[in-house]
Amino acid sequence: MAFEPDIVVTDPESAQFALVVEVKAESRGLGESVRQLKTFMLGAGCPIGLLVTPERLWILRDQYLSSSEDSIAEVGEFDVKDVLNFRPSGAAGRDALAFERLVQSWIEGLSTESGLRELPAGLRGAAEMYIVPAISQGVVRAGHPRYSLSA
Repeated sequence: MAFEPDIVVTDPESAQFALVVEVKAESRGLGESVRQLKTFMLGAGCPIGLLVTPERLWILRDQYLSSSEDSIAEVGEFDVKDVLNFRPSGAAGRDALAFERLVQSWIEGLSTESGLRELPAGLRGAAEMYIVPAISQGVVRAGHPRYSLSA
């Protein structure tokens, strides 16, 4: 199955990607997730990518130095455990869906001064530099259909 980011931010006029987000409710397979995210960013011409787990957030930026994954650098890794406050239920499918929704809501909240003010200083600076410009002029939405899981 082809990689699809979980959350995307697009330009409202052109549907050009400004930011793509891969959300992982568990920390397994992160190396492969980073590789897939970088490949997608290159193919889509997206300048900023995020990988988010319940504990950590990585910000990636295309430096436009080449057309390989080497052009995409990690600009920051941040502890988000106390920012996102995600409490898994133990049901993997439900946790993944709930965590995706939580991360999308959190990203949308960064467009407000109060959303930014609640962040630790290092993360706030990185969010203001890399995330806020994308969301301030873009549309935040799910990157793929989210199917509700019933009992």
